Amino acid sequence: MPTISELSDVLDWEAVTVLHAIDDHEGAGVDTLVETTGLERAQVETRCQQLSTLGLATETETDDGVIHELTGSGHGAVGSGLYDEYDMIVEADLDELAEKVAELLDRRDELQAKVQELGDDATELRTRAERQFGDREDVSEEFESLLADVEALEESLDGEP
Repeated sequence: MPTISELSDVLDWEAVTVLHAIDDHEGAGVDTLVETTGLERAQVETRCQQLSTLGLATETETDDGVIHELTGSGHGAVGSGLYDEYDMIVEADLDELAEKVAELLDRRDELQAKVQELGDDATELRTRAERQFGDREDVSEEFESLLADVEALEESLDGEP
């Protein structure tokens, strides 16, 4: 029997998805595998043939048609962690990703508030500097540059060009 590493080199995610579906159903026909995996019929048939050639699955003729089942080697590969090699997407992964996105959105909101605060502070400082120094060009240029940077930050956080 090939090792998990060797199987990982040979099997793509579609083959492992088909194997997983066969395993979940404790044997299934192509129609069930197509429905379960969302793959095209030709893809499922090709992967079933590949799994059979590798000795991971077998075909059994029944009154209802051909059923694909895991072999002892197939069960062994699964038990040895074959699925782990393929970052199968599970609900926990999606929940974790959704949580990270929510955290990033919260951070973006916090940054937007801080940038707004910086803009307000810069405007206030500009007003005070104009009172103190008059309309000096060097002071004006410095504040124009600072306010342009704040505006660029605001636009990038808003997702606007």
